[in-house]
Amino acid sequence: MSAEPFDRRRLRAPLMVVGAAVVLVGVLLGGMIIGRASVPAVQPPSAVTQTIVAQAPQELPLPVVGIEQTAARPPAVFTASSDLANERGRANGYRIVDTDIDRRALAKVLAGQFGLQGPVVADASGGWSVGADGGPRLSVSGNGEASWSYIDPTVGALGRVPSRERVRARAEQLLTDLGVDLGGVDWQIDIATPVTTVIAWQTLNGRRTQLAWRVSVGRRGAVTAVSGFAGALEPVPGYPVLGAAAAVARASLPGWSAIGPTPLATEAFGDPAPSESASSVSRFSVTSPTRLGRPLAVATVSDLTIVDAELGLAQFRQPSGELLLLPAYELTASDGSRWSILAITDDYVQFEPPGPPISEAAGQSAGQ
Repeated sequence: MSAEPFDRRRLRAPLMVVGAAVVLVGVLLGGMIIGRASVPAVQPPSAVTQTIVAQAPQELPLPVVGIEQTAARPPAVFTASSDLANERGRANGYRIVDTDIDRRALAKVLAGQFGLQGPVVADASGGWSVGADGGPRLSVSGNGEASWSYIDPTVGALGRVPSRERVRARAEQLLTDLGVDLGGVDWQIDIATPVTTVIAWQTLNGRRTQLAWRVSVGRRGAVTAVSGFAGALEPVPGYPVLGAAAAVARASLPGWSAIGPTPLATEAFGDPAPSESASSVSRFSVTSPTRLGRPLAVATVSDLTIVDAELGLAQFRQPSGELLLLPAYELTASDGSRWSILAITDDYVQFEPPGPPISEAAGQSAGQ
């Protein structure tokens, strides 16, 4: 029942300088380059029009499980069919590690690649930067993914934006020069005049993760922003997993329903497809039912039977922001809808109360 092994060599490159109140625990391993952990897309320096996806990624995304999922469908009650497999086993997961990454050295090397000069300055969060506010600037984050970004707000507003083919070629060359192995990426191109952004999504076992490198090109072919990561995807072998029927039954227990099942995307790009039960019109849409003349509160809930399950991986974002790829079942219900649910056993999941709101936490920190 082990997940397909992952070849780390594909993720290595020459420049090694080296949730929602749920924290997953276990023995997790550790190493990567200028190119590895998810970062927020850097905002282009000038006003843009609505983004058009000129080239959509081709691979299906790995499912995402965890708290605060967007409700693409009504709530559902899940029941395992009598013949659903229920064999326990072990499977591999993955985490992003930053072992041996010297962030100051990384910032210096990246700054050189982008032609920036000046001192490498530390910030309070453990990151480093080169460049002044208002001009080209390179930043390396102190987070576990060692994410980095370059932005140039001085790019002019005159001239044409190159074709998407030329922008992609420019992005491929730039990322190659940075040491990123492009053999395992899924490409996407977004056009939001006057900026075209090329996104190289990291894939794992033929599925798209949330990890990406982004290159934005503006007028006259000037690079306006680049972002990526330097953490390494490391395998975490031997997670004990429940049988599929047991995992479905667990979802109805207190607390567990908050982290799944979650709907699966059925296309490489776009939201999960609504199920038949979700898209149908309620029979109470015109007249509400009553009891003793009083309207009843109507809650739409799907009653789904899980008829098939396949062990794979799902992405789980920790409250700290760390991204884990964990063993999970991809479920198929009797109505054809598809879902994802964590497969790891109870002792590898820890429920914790949420921390204080960000504003409250900042106030407490300032008062110390």
